[in-house]
Amino acid sequence: MATKKPADLALEKDDVGTKFVTLVVIMMTALATLAMGGALVVHSLRASWVGEVSGHMTIEIPVTAADGTVRETESLGIIAEQMRDALSKDIDIDSVRLMSRSDVEKLVQPWLGDVAGTADLPLPALIAVRLKHPNDAQAIGEIAQTVKRVDPVATSETHQAWLADLKRFSLVLLMAALLMAAATIACSILSVTGAVKARLAAHHADIDLLHVMGATDNYIGGQFVRLVVKNVGRAALIGTVAGMIALKTGGLVAGELQAAMLPAFRWDFTALLWFAVCPALVTGLSLLAARFTVLRTLAVMP
Repeated sequence: MATKKPADLALEKDDVGTKFVTLVVIMMTALATLAMGGALVVHSLRASWVGEVSGHMTIEIPVTAADGTVRETESLGIIAEQMRDALSKDIDIDSVRLMSRSDVEKLVQPWLGDVAGTADLPLPALIAVRLKHPNDAQAIGEIAQTVKRVDPVATSETHQAWLADLKRFSLVLLMAALLMAAATIACSILSVTGAVKARLAAHHADIDLLHVMGATDNYIGGQFVRLVVKNVGRAALIGTVAGMIALKTGGLVAGELQAAMLPAFRWDFTALLWFAVCPALVTGLSLLAARFTVLRTLAVMP
């Protein structure tokens, strides 16, 4: 039966940079987990907003007619019903909804305030249209022609410009969150590299003795790498758990705001998988950085 060979370097008995690196890795991994959680929230928010806007059109029938006169509420309602009936016959349209006056008042209330609820205030008629194929340019063009046939001054809006701005803005937020996660992980790797160099300097005499005895650089370096993986892996796991606890706590505290403005953060398998990537990535990159640093340093040692 083979026995486990003892380490030639007493690396477990010293704490050169160990406590500092452990603390840094825990903090940086927790921050990376928070940044990754923010990226998942932005991704969910992006999908929610795009899904709500994509494939929708708004038809506006203005109060002012082509000759400049102000239409009566009844005549405006008749035109809106004619528009709804004409659009309902289009096979490319999934649904048509004539918005009530109260719905229109809610839309303009942020700009007009209490005046929006005044009964004699002229407001345009709005029709919400949902397309079967959101990116069908031909269908959108035919709908616009139908709108003009029913009322020449009516307009159709696909919200494409606003949707494009929303996609760019959410993409910037997503990239910022991912870059923050990458930056914190990079800080962890740099601290690990510094600690490895400090340990190599502290055990310089022992390493020289092992070289004289015929030990190879790979053999010596393996002892440093195993210790790094052990310490960093444990610290990264603690940091990830701490970050997930912080995310969960923040979600509970901001529950009302999240329900009103933001999509709920889903702790599903995909989210947990992304969080599991964080400690694995930190540990794996630390392993590579430690091995590269050790072998490069040992190669230039006299």
